[in-house]
Amino acid sequence: MTAAGGFPWRWIIASLAASVVAVTILVPPPGTREDGTPDPVPEATDPVPGPQPEPVALTVPDTIRVLVLNGTFVDGLAGRTQMKLLRSSSDSTVIMAPFDPLDAEGKPFSETIIVSHLEDLSSAAAVAGILGLPEDRIVWEVPGGGQAPAVDVTVCLGSDLGEDPRFAD
Repeated sequence: MTAAGGFPWRWIIASLAASVVAVTILVPPPGTREDGTPDPVPEATDPVPGPQPEPVALTVPDTIRVLVLNGTFVDGLAGRTQMKLLRSSSDSTVIMAPFDPLDAEGKPFSETIIVSHLEDLSSAAAVAGILGLPEDRIVWEVPGGGQAPAVDVTVCLGSDLGEDPRFAD
């Protein structure tokens, strides 16, 4: 049984293989019940147990400083958009444009992007609402090192607004 008085490796390997086969056959896989049916998979719409966070209401700030960049080849689009934003100031919110509209680097852009330079998205959400854009167009670019940004929001205009009749001459 042993090779020249050595250790019986073949018998040990064969018994280990038989044990693995027996466990595989006799023990049910994880996620199954005793009757062999699989456990139900929770739906993505099932509520998550535990306390749910309160929805945070965005508060519109008193003043929003905006820079408008033309990411299209439509002449004057940034100026017209800036005027639309300035005219939309209300009693509760004043929109300021401390800089003249500029051309964006890397144009053309196909979609308008709103860049929030503040940790709070309320300024960017207000600008998106004025321009009729969904909030999924908002991205963050917060300056590091505790520096105050020159503007609260930068609007990089894309061809979606360049073709919009509300922003035509």
